[in-house]
Amino acid sequence: MMLRDVSSCNTYNYGDALYWDTRYVQEAGSFDWYQCYSALRPYVRHCVSTSSRVLMVGCGNAVMSEDMVKDGYEEIVNVDISTVAIDMMKRKYEDVPQMKYLQMDVRDMSFFPDESFDAVIDKGTLDSLMCGTNAPMCAAQMLGEVSRLLKNGGVYMLVTRGPKFLLVTSKLYFETSNNCCFLLCVDNIW
Repeated sequence: MMLRDVSSCNTYNYGDALYWDTRYVQEAGSFDWYQCYSALRPYVRHCVSTSSRVLMVGCGNAVMSEDMVKDGYEEIVNVDISTVAIDMMKRKYEDVPQMKYLQMDVRDMSFFPDESFDAVIDKGTLDSLMCGTNAPMCAAQMLGEVSRLLKNGGVYMLVTRGPKFLLVTSKLYFETSNNCCFLLCVDNIW
């Protein structure tokens, strides 16, 4: 059972598209949650080959995908619940064929067939869902979709500030499949 740690949450509903649309309208520019690519690069390069098809969940307006493409990654599909963020990023990167942007809720990514990706990278999206309404159910839906979308032997890279129970729960969730869950607790890599 996945519990909700309300001590790290506030009154925002991070699972709601309206919250994120409003935030991206108010805060122009880019922002990378927790860490930028340069700090995560050793871990990403170790677990995800540059030829991998990568899904970046909850991409927002971060530049991590751009930095990964500059580092040789060939195909990154970015999804976010916010139409505002996706429209902004589509315009910004319309001339970068290695990156695609799709508005999508990570709890239902049925647009993609099973086993579509070699790797899924999550920098704070699961954390956001764990602070929202119906947190355990939303997190389970997302993890189910991530597991479904990963190819056999695929990697789910979770970068989190979440409590230890979130790390353990995510790891246990993926131990039942043929996929690898690679967990980075942000407090350990600052």
